[in-house]
Amino acid sequence: MAEVKSTASKAAPTGILALVGTVAFVVGIIFAICGGIWGGTAAPTNDAVVAILLIAGLLIGLLNITAKEAPAVLTAAVALLVLAVWGWSAAFAPVQHLSQALYENVAGIVTCLALLVAPAAVIIVLKIVIATAKPGD
Repeated sequence: MAEVKSTASKAAPTGILALVGTVAFVVGIIFAICGGIWGGTAAPTNDAVVAILLIAGLLIGLLNITAKEAPAVLTAAVALLVLAVWGWSAAFAPVQHLSQALYENVAGIVTCLALLVAPAAVIIVLKIVIATAKPGD
């Protein structure tokens, strides 16, 4: 019985919570793309867009990611966050040589995606730490 309980707690939510998680993911991706394109300076300048990205990221981390998916999601999150920070220097230089506007759009989208993924990664890490710290497992 204990095995069934621990497996059920790691499963993805169903019903309305699954729908909320899916909507948060879709809205987050749409806002990341739109916020990156219309950010103006290769970063989101609208506080509402930043707030929506952060809230959507929290919901994604809470509702969408299962224990089985956590390592892949965390690896992708680290890669995206490194690209968002490092990309301002050398990674986007070829794009900047083509077009300054295209450079700002690409860098803005990557920055917005990092804003979406960062809170999800924090939630996933907290879930893993809590699951690891449980006695008796």
